[in-house]
Amino acid sequence: MGDSVVEPHKPVPRKLGRRRRRLRLAVGLLTAVVLVAALVGVWAYRATRPETRRPGEELPDITDRLARDLPVDAPDPRFTDVTAAAGLNGFRTFTGERTSQLPEDMGGGAAWGDFDGDGDDDLFLVAAGGALTRPAEEWAPSRLYENLGDGTFRAVESFPETRILGMGAAWGDCDGDGDLDLAVSGYRALLLFRNEPASEGGERRFVRDPSFEVPEGYWAGLAWGDFDRDRDLDLYVAGYVRYEPPESGERRVSQQYGSAVPYTLNPASFEPERNLLLENRGDGTFEDVAVGYGVSNPGGRSLQALWHDLDDDGRLDLYVANDISDNALYLNRGETFEDAGLAAWVSDYRGAMGLTVGDWNRDGDEDLFITHWLGQENALYDSRLRQEPPDPGTGVLGPPPATPPRLTFSDLSAPLGLGPIALPLVGWGTELADLDGDGWLDLIVVNGSTLEERETDGEGAGDKKREGSRKLQPQKPLLLWNEHGEGFHDLWPAGSELAVPRVSRGMAVSDYDLDGDLDVLVVHLDGGAQLLRNDMQTGHWLELRLRDRRSSDGGTEVPGDGEGSTAVAWMGEVPLRRSVTGGSYLSQSTRTLHFGLGEASGVDKLEVRWPTGADDTFGPLPADSRWEIREGEGEPRRLDSAPGPTNATATATEVEEAEPLSRERVREFWQIQRAAMDAMKREDDPAKAAELFEQALALDPTHQDSRYYLASCLWSLGQRDRALEEIGELRRRNPRSHRAQRQWAVLRALAATGPEDLEAAEAAAQEALSINREETGALLLLGELSLLRGEPEEARHHLELACRSNPRAVGGFFLRGYLAWRERDRDQAVELLRKARKALGPEWKPKGAVAEGDVAVRMHQEETPLSRYWETWDGSEDPASAFGDLAERLGG
Repeated sequence: MGDSVVEPHKPVPRKLGRRRRRLRLAVGLLTAVVLVAALVGVWAYRATRPETRRPGEELPDITDRLARDLPVDAPDPRFTDVTAAAGLNGFRTFTGERTSQLPEDMGGGAAWGDFDGDGDDDLFLVAAGGALTRPAEEWAPSRLYENLGDGTFRAVESFPETRILGMGAAWGDCDGDGDLDLAVSGYRALLLFRNEPASEGGERRFVRDPSFEVPEGYWAGLAWGDFDRDRDLDLYVAGYVRYEPPESGERRVSQQYGSAVPYTLNPASFEPERNLLLENRGDGTFEDVAVGYGVSNPGGRSLQALWHDLDDDGRLDLYVANDISDNALYLNRGETFEDAGLAAWVSDYRGAMGLTVGDWNRDGDEDLFITHWLGQENALYDSRLRQEPPDPGTGVLGPPPATPPRLTFSDLSAPLGLGPIALPLVGWGTELADLDGDGWLDLIVVNGSTLEERETDGEGAGDKKREGSRKLQPQKPLLLWNEHGEGFHDLWPAGSELAVPRVSRGMAVSDYDLDGDLDVLVVHLDGGAQLLRNDMQTGHWLELRLRDRRSSDGGTEVPGDGEGSTAVAWMGEVPLRRSVTGGSYLSQSTRTLHFGLGEASGVDKLEVRWPTGADDTFGPLPADSRWEIREGEGEPRRLDSAPGPTNATATATEVEEAEPLSRERVREFWQIQRAAMDAMKREDDPAKAAELFEQALALDPTHQDSRYYLASCLWSLGQRDRALEEIGELRRRNPRSHRAQRQWAVLRALAATGPEDLEAAEAAAQEALSINREETGALLLLGELSLLRGEPEEARHHLELACRSNPRAVGGFFLRGYLAWRERDRDQAVELLRKARKALGPEWKPKGAVAEGDVAVRMHQEETPLSRYWETWDGSEDPASAFGDLAERLGG
């Protein structure tokens, strides 16, 4: 019998029940919906995600700013890394490998100060040293760098070799000889270097003061200040913890934020160090009086402190940032200090590191900003000292009250956008500084974790972590732009070369190159120093060097560096308050006061309060200039003159014309300038205004406002060639002036007799847009010029961008409505007219008609080639009525 093939049994398919069929159908549909949603989400993300761009890179249009959720008027964060070009790339903060001990990870800082008295800031950089297990001679040295005045620095080789586990540094003329001495802190190190005059034919020498003896400790932040008002500087020293290295082989761990870390990295493992108040005895010696004055803060674990007159009574108060314990506020009452942290609501209980102080909202009192540890947010304590806006007539720095006011603060970090953004970060160095020159203080914060990340032997889940190669987790810095007192926005996008995560510690600002803006110096624990030149400031500026009277060891008086002084510059009714104080983290910023003035051409009045409590008043002072003011002298001294706004290139003619003005000449100029503005804006007398502007320019040929408004008046008088000539001269003097380029484009278009004039106007408008891509006036002007040249699609592109960036761009909506009507889309035209009407606001009322060419008395209101058509529009939603005259003008 042969083999037979048997087919396998085939089961008979069972018929699914109705419920099971419905369930399978539902699952299938749900799966399809999820897949489609995922595909749509990926497409939407790719279509809308912001592109990563380098600071200063040209942006294709303003939509990039909107995609990054930034206000349309936020500046571009233009900074240039000039570390190598400046000669600072040879500095190193740390040598060798860490051994996971606290003193290896906390420093170092930086201090700006003009030690040689040549007018520019020099720089001291503190090195964190190296591993505690290595001999001191192998640690990285701290270094002094002389500013050579040409954008470069030279290491001062004669400075004593300083190899310590460094923390902070601060300049101060403690012996009253007219030059800056230097205090340096670290683990088991607190040093004072006296600045000695140069011998004949030699250079200045720094000598370590052997008589400056203090007890051994772990010393952190330093702050000079004349707390007792005896005209010499005293020194407050923040003590951190009483650290002791572990015994050989000891490997205990502790918990920090859910992570097991060596106990040697947790400050809670050690007792707090006391703080020191070293009172200057006036004979070259110091005495610790902290306990007697009640400011030793024995439970503090302090990292930084600052002196500042927070209650406006003319005496320097003291604020101390403590790690893992309450911060301390000590109000100076003359014979003693009042512990007021709890009463003032600034007894901050979080892990605090960096400090800065400044009037962020321009209400006349000064506020505190504090950086914190991981998961604790940062804090902006807004002072409630002033409940009403200050009066320009009475000023801010009047005589101190007989009874000190009650000082309280309110933490506004969360509503201002400063809280949650810092949750994943560990903040260190920080400064309130006006980086774009708009008159509002911005914030810089540098970050870097204290938690370790461990390198692996390879890639993959099975890789083992190497115990002997631990690095700290790097974190990105924050550049927080102040939106005119409404909130703060981080300008550095992820991926920016200047926002690369680092392990940063100290940070300080200075106008090291004397170009009128504040540059940024950062100390990285995982490298060296980084110098970032500020190229983002576009507003006008003013800089002051205050010189108080200081007592010397010999009993005579010499000019000091203004430590503890406060100045308030008034722009009309707006007070800009700055003080020669501050702390950052282990660092000291410039003692030259910087005021961003925005579009203002100067300050009307300047109040100064000296460390002794005495007050002076000066002014007016012109913008874009640098002044020295000495206590007891009634005349400010102009240090130099810099024509035009920051970052403009001065021509030989400008340099020749920019000679210092006498105080009498400055007063005369401002009297004439104000009279000219009144004649133009209030009296509607362009002829009188033009004559006065010409007189003002005869006194100061570099003043841009005078020339700009002179051109406007000449145009309204029918002197078109002269008007164009004056605006052209302003363009030549300052090619980076946005308003000069834009106004020249407007006037050239208004006077156009052929296509070549419109082409020239368009080129100038494009240049204005390249200078400031967030200013919608240039976009709107380009749209008008495109319409005049018969290019509707190009016009639509510019007008849509203008409306997108500015919801009140009336002309943009009106002209887009015209384009829709011209294309026979009546519904769209009506909708755009409604948007134009809404943009005018509820208080708008139609203006009377303006005849062709009648721009007299209105040029200062920024007439443009087509603006008369929406300015004389009666609000009608009938396109034929609204656009009839415009269509006739454009031939449509």
